[in-house]
Amino acid sequence: MSFQVTEAFVQQFSANFYQLAQQSTSRFEPYVMVESGIVGDSKKINRIGATAAQKKVTRHGDTPLIETPHSTRWIDLDDYEWADLVDDLDKKKMLANPTSDYLKAGVNAMNRSKDDVIYAAMRGSARTLSSTTALPSTQKITDGSNGLSKAKIIQVKKMFRANEADEENGEMLCFAYGNEQMEDIMGDTTLTSGDYLAVQMLQDGSVSKRGWMGFTWIPSERMSKVSSTRYCVAWAKSGVALGVGAEIMTRITERADKSYAAQPYASMSLGAVRVEEAKVVEIAAN
Repeated sequence: MSFQVTEAFVQQFSANFYQLAQQSTSRFEPYVMVESGIVGDSKKINRIGATAAQKKVTRHGDTPLIETPHSTRWIDLDDYEWADLVDDLDKKKMLANPTSDYLKAGVNAMNRSKDDVIYAAMRGSARTLSSTTALPSTQKITDGSNGLSKAKIIQVKKMFRANEADEENGEMLCFAYGNEQMEDIMGDTTLTSGDYLAVQMLQDGSVSKRGWMGFTWIPSERMSKVSSTRYCVAWAKSGVALGVGAEIMTRITERADKSYAAQPYASMSLGAVRVEEAKVVEIAAN
């Protein structure tokens, strides 16, 4: 329960509640695949791999059968809850009813949890049919002693191109960065100067225009930081799946067992999985 609510009593001379600075929406959800309406506690993602065509060398020969590789990934759902209490007597001492503002704070918390789940799935182990698969070292840029340099960004772009997982195959590429990485980019004149951006390939990294170097840039302060090293991520939209068993549900009820206090409540059920290692890159940056 929020015992700090006494700070908002009438003597504070304020009729409004202000949400303090915080992330209020999910930054990552719009840029991953969303599997909604999942029934049960998990969902299987079916994957089909690449095959090779066979040259025909005999007239009227047997039709070749090319076995298509098939594998699975699993989204496991977890349930999330949030609740608080607003005492009825406290409301009478205020100039405003805080119940809906409390509920908004709960929804903000749920949306931040979505990003935490997606981010953990990108870097963690993905569940397969019989085991788990970690993000391999070949998909990690481990030089955490330096910031987010142009060389690192180009290396990430090169990795997606080598994996055939870039915009040339219709992928949307995304790059999440923190405040330190923004400082690195803004401080490098070769990344910001119009003289250097005159060549379209340097500006977009591709023929198509999807943002600088071909990435959609997404700010996030929730990515893991160990000492001074931030572990940023870049990914192709089809490389990560968010599974939703239940969207964010909210309600306000009266609790007879808590002196008839109002209880704003929020819940959701979701999980995420990395669909393919070739479509996710981890970047360590100081």
